[in-house]
Amino acid sequence: MIKAGSRVKFISDTGAGIVRSIKGNIAYVEVEEGFEIPALISDIVEVEIEEENAAIVKIGPSDPKPSAAGGGNTAPTGPSKRQKATVRGLNNYGKVSLTDDYEDDEPIDLSKLRKSFVKSAEEQVDRTPAAPEKAPWEVTDYLVKLLFVPVPDSDKPAEAADLEAWLVNDSSYTLFYNIARREQRGGGHFVRTIDSGTLAADSKQKVKLYRRAELAEISTLHISLLPYKPAAFVPRATEAFDLELHPLKFVRASGFTENDYFDAPALEFTLASSDEMSDDAAPVIPTPAPKVPKTTAPAHRKSTKDEEVVDLHAEAILDSTEGMTPGEILQAQLARFAVALDGAVKAGGQKRIVFIHGVGKGKLRYEIEKSLKRNYPKLRHQDASFAEYGYGAIMIFLK
Repeated sequence: MIKAGSRVKFISDTGAGIVRSIKGNIAYVEVEEGFEIPALISDIVEVEIEEENAAIVKIGPSDPKPSAAGGGNTAPTGPSKRQKATVRGLNNYGKVSLTDDYEDDEPIDLSKLRKSFVKSAEEQVDRTPAAPEKAPWEVTDYLVKLLFVPVPDSDKPAEAADLEAWLVNDSSYTLFYNIARREQRGGGHFVRTIDSGTLAADSKQKVKLYRRAELAEISTLHISLLPYKPAAFVPRATEAFDLELHPLKFVRASGFTENDYFDAPALEFTLASSDEMSDDAAPVIPTPAPKVPKTTAPAHRKSTKDEEVVDLHAEAILDSTEGMTPGEILQAQLARFAVALDGAVKAGGQKRIVFIHGVGKGKLRYEIEKSLKRNYPKLRHQDASFAEYGYGAIMIFLK
């Protein structure tokens, strides 16, 4: 019959322990780790401690010693002797593990052995606090690459094989994309779409198979990227830029390197990246301004009494950009924008101010509009006249 103090084992699970109390049909079983586990009495069964182990556990200063024949207890005779027993450390309360010697009148302290085991286990627990996890909308990792990879099962080296172009979205954002080839015909400039669509986060998409003969004809790809997430997210600027591909890049073996996305070496271009990416990530490819026929590109007007013109190009506001990152150049441009606009608003003499920001990837224009919305919500703005300022200028009305 199971009662408090009974040694039991679980029927439907591994492990054993000692019943410490019984309430109704629930027995509270203390297991080896020192925890009490409630269990249905019908789910446990009483077990007997082996005779040898029972004798070892019962040895104490005033306990009778088991007889050699195992037929009962006999009083000790003669001088105290040193007796050898197997004390193998507490394992399932009474089963032993370490060999040790003890005196006849030296009791075995099971609770001390148990506490020693628990202390040793606690010392091995890593208590370093885990880094707090970011909410989904706080994750802003963003890395987009274009890779040219040799076709599978090609027996030619990478610099001589046909290549597949792959768009890789190594980020938590979903991506709308359009990849087009820039062409010129009849004096006009236009682009022809190669591939477009939606690319899920942490995935890749094959764009096109290029035969070796076609690679020599590639000059410039026009790429548009719009990152977003289905739920709440931190917005990123829309990317729209040209990627120049010199034919020599495809015939140099040194250009094809190991990568994280394919087993074969690949020619790799980073199209966009965020500040959260590792230091060894390739820099964002700078965007060359589109070539505009000189006959249609007007010279920038100078400031007048009613209108101030501020050029935000890096070369116009900085003595040198050597050693500066794209992010540092952007901050310098935004600082010049803020100082010029604040001065014009406070002066109150002019009606308009025009900022020439250029075309590029649209990052500077995006930051300017964001600053206007946040700091000058009452100021109206629009694209400046192309006839007067060309591409990439914004006009802000001060009055």
